[in-house]
Amino acid sequence: MPDAGHRLLILIARNEDAFDPLVTGLLDVGITGATIIESRGIGAVIREDMPFFAGLAALLPEHTGSRMLVSVTTPDRIEGLLRYLDQLRPEQRPVGAVLPVEAVIGFGH
Repeated sequence: MPDAGHRLLILIARNEDAFDPLVTGLLDVGITGATIIESRGIGAVIREDMPFFAGLAALLPEHTGSRMLVSVTTPDRIEGLLRYLDQLRPEQRPVGAVLPVEAVIGFGH
């Protein structure tokens, strides 16, 4: 049976200018538990690790790294965060998704 009380929040801050406001928003709405993963987009991988695709790399954005944030939280906190993110400049907004959670394991609350 699905857990109606939780959602999986996945957000990607594409640069440092997007990360700081994202963390501020999380804390403002009460999301204090999250995992942050340093990541690279496919453009960075092609540019740095696959030189034989150099022509293709020229067509891709220059983003060198990003941070992915993953959190299990409640719908009301997500709604508050989405309102906050909507107020940011477009270049500061993360890319992301919210998914339903089937079950929660190991939550300390």
